[in-house]
This record gives sequence, C-alpha cells and structure tokens, in this order.
Amino acid sequence: MGPTHETCAELLRPLRAMLGLKQVAMQRGQFTAEHMPYAAAGLLTELVFRGECRASDLAHHRIVDASVVSRQVGQLEHAGLITRRPDPADRRVALLRATPDGERAVAELERRKAEWIGEALAHWDDDKVRELAGLLGEAMDDIRRYTINDGVCAADSVTKEGTR
Repeated sequence: MGPTHETCAELLRPLRAMLGLKQVAMQRGQFTAEHMPYAAAGLLTELVFRGECRASDLAHHRIVDASVVSRQVGQLEHAGLITRRPDPADRRVALLRATPDGERAVAELERRKAEWIGEALAHWDDDKVRELAGLLGEAMDDIRRYTINDGVCAADSVTKEGTR
C-alpha cells in the first residue's frame, strides 16, 4: 500500500533542510578539496567507492548526463586524481580509476565530513546514528531504483511514445 501523500510530504521537509545545510557547508568550504571543484569531488568519491568503471556507469548511477561526467573526468584527470585505460572488453571505451592521490583526497574529504556530522550530532549515540544511516540508505536505494528503473524512465517512455 505504501505511505500516504501527507506522510511523504512530511519527509520532504527535513530532506530539503538537509540539502540546504549541505549547500551552506559547501559555501563555507567545509566539503571542498584543493584543486578540485565540489561536483568533481562527488564523482571522484563515487569512483573510489565503486572501483574502476566506465564514465557511462558513473553517469547512470549519479543520474546525470554523460557530458557532465565527461567534463568532471577531464578535471579530475588533469589534477592527477584519476587515470583511464582502455576497456579490454571494448577498446573504444575507457575504464576510470582513482589514483592514490585521488584516494587520499577522498579519504580526507570523508574524514572532514564525518567530523562535521559528528560535531553536529554530538548528543546522539552510535545506535541512533546507525539507525538513521540504515533508514536513509534503504530509502535512497528504493528512490534510486524507482527513479532509474521503474517510475521516471517508464514515465518518460510513455510520454515520448504518446507524442509520436
């Protein structure tokens, strides 16, 4: 059956607030790294956690256009934070991998973010933080799955077919 419209609207309020706080933290330079734009840092982080992969896989997972990923890949490669090599299965495609410098940059960013959250949630205990992390993780997995596989893409194809 799922949650009611009203319950989902209640969830949107803290999610909007959380995104707003992320913007404030970015503007204050809390989530930035030297020689790397913030958006590219997000892509690098994704690459470190996913491991070697194609740019198209990153674009799909991040739900962005391939041109966005291409520009960020260029920035990261120029900074020496990623490398590319031909995909043995399809030599026309490159596989991307974080360099040791890229891995260190992500580790430092993640440390700073965790420290920031830890200071903000100093009165919470570990169990409460783990519970929140689990619930947010489940929600994001379901929302991503719905957005990529079920709802948005299916709705787009219906709209496109209806306009032919």
